[in-house]
Amino acid sequence: MLIRNGLLALPGEDSLVRADLRTRDERISGISLAAGGSLAPADGEVVVDASKFLVFPGALDPHVHFDEPGFESREDFFHGSSEAAKGGVTTVIDMPCTSLPPVTNREALHGKLEAMGGKSVVDFALYGGVAGNGIGESLAHAMADLAPDVVGFKCYFISSMETFTRIDHYRFPEVLRKAAGLGRPLLLHAEDWDLVTAATAAVKSARGNSPPEWADYVASRPEAAETVACAAAVALASGFEPNLHVVHVGTAEAARIVASAGASCETCAHYLAFSSDDFASKGSSLKTAPVVKEKGQSELLWKHLADGSIAFCASDHAPSPFEEKNTGSVWTDYGGIPGTGTMAPYLLSEGLFAGRLTLRRYVEISSESAAKRYGLWGGKGSLEPGKDADFFLVDPEGSWTVEGRSLLSKGRITPFEGMRLRGRVISTWVRGRPVYEAARADRGETGIAVEAGYGKHLRWGYR
Repeated sequence: MLIRNGLLALPGEDSLVRADLRTRDERISGISLAAGGSLAPADGEVVVDASKFLVFPGALDPHVHFDEPGFESREDFFHGSSEAAKGGVTTVIDMPCTSLPPVTNREALHGKLEAMGGKSVVDFALYGGVAGNGIGESLAHAMADLAPDVVGFKCYFISSMETFTRIDHYRFPEVLRKAAGLGRPLLLHAEDWDLVTAATAAVKSARGNSPPEWADYVASRPEAAETVACAAAVALASGFEPNLHVVHVGTAEAARIVASAGASCETCAHYLAFSSDDFASKGSSLKTAPVVKEKGQSELLWKHLADGSIAFCASDHAPSPFEEKNTGSVWTDYGGIPGTGTMAPYLLSEGLFAGRLTLRRYVEISSESAAKRYGLWGGKGSLEPGKDADFFLVDPEGSWTVEGRSLLSKGRITPFEGMRLRGRVISTWVRGRPVYEAARADRGETGIAVEAGYGKHLRWGYR
C-alpha cells in the first residue's frame, strides 16, 4: 500500500514533511520525500491520496483500564480498543488492577488473556501488578513469572480496592529493586494514604449531616497528597530512580519533584483541560483520582509537558455506566472517565494546533516516549522504515464536537462533552491495515474496519 503525498510527522523533525509512505508485510517499507521524487505505485498496489491530510505515528495510550475479566459492565477490550482506534491510538497498555482476579501472578495473566483474547482491534501490552495483599508471593516469584509477558509493574500508595491493596513505604523499595532487576519500570499511583485518609475524615466531619459538595471531594485529595507521595517515592527509590514512573500526575510540583530526581511521570488530558472549578458544571463526569486541581495547575502542567519534565500523556481510561456515576453522593459516584478516544485529538487540538507544543514534542508525548519507556520502541512509536505501519490521518481543516453518545466505549459519560476540537481523525492504521475509518462512521456505522481480535499482544523488546 502507498500513502501518497501526505504531510508526515517524522521523528526529530520540527516541521511536517511532504512525503510518500509505503507499507509492506505490516511494516513501513519506505518513505520518499517529495523533493526527492515520489514513490511509483507497483502493479495492483493500493494508493491512498493523503495530499490533504497530516500523517502522525500511531498514538500509544500507556494507561487504560479495559476491565476484562470481571468488570465488563464498565468496559471490555472490544469497546475500549474501538474507542482508542477512533482517537488515533494504535497501541494500548492495560492496567492489572481492574480485573478479577487482578494480574498479580502468571495464572491470572493467562486467565486475562483467555478472557479478552480475540477482542482487541488495536495492538496491546499488559502490566503486572504488585499489591499489598500478596506482596510476599510477588517478591518471591510472581514478578519474575510475569516479567516475560508484561512491560512494567503497577502498585499503589493508596487504594480502595480490596483485591489490590496498597503497599507501604517499608516494602516499596523492595518492589522497586525487584522490578529494576527484572528490567521493568515500576508504576506508582502516588497519593499519600495518611494525608488523604485524614483529610477525608476531617471534611466529612465538618460537613456533618449536610449533603456533601464537590468541593469536599477536592479538599479530601489536596495537592499535598501528590507532592508528599512523590517526595517519599523518590526518597525511597535510593539509586533506582530511573526505574520509577509516577502515573496520572495532576499537580505540577509533584511532576517537578519526580523529574528532578531522575524518575519519570505522565499526566492526562483531563488535568490539562479542567480545574476543580469545572465540577460546578461537570459534576461526576469529572471525578477521578487524583482529582483535578485548582485553577492555574493546568497551565503549569502544560509547561512541564512542553519542557520534558512530564514524559508523556496517558488517558487513565476508566469508564462506568450511568448508575455508577450517579449514585447521589460525591463520595460513592464512580471515579474514572472514558479518555482513550479523546487523548490524542485533545493534545493535537489544544497542544500542537494551539501552539502549546512543538511538532517534535507532540510526537514524543503521543508516541515516542511511551514506546521507549515500555520496551516497544523497536517496532512502535515513529514513522520509520522497518517499524510497524501504525499511523493516523488527520484533516487539519476539519473539526468535531465530543459527544458521549458517539463514543465507542461502553462508557458514554465524559467531561469533554460539547468540547469542539480542531483536526479530525480520518483513519487509523495498525500494521498497515485501516482499523478505523471516519467515512464508515459518517454512513452510520461504528467506523471500525477490522474484525475483533486483529490487535496482538506485545511484549518487552518488541520489534
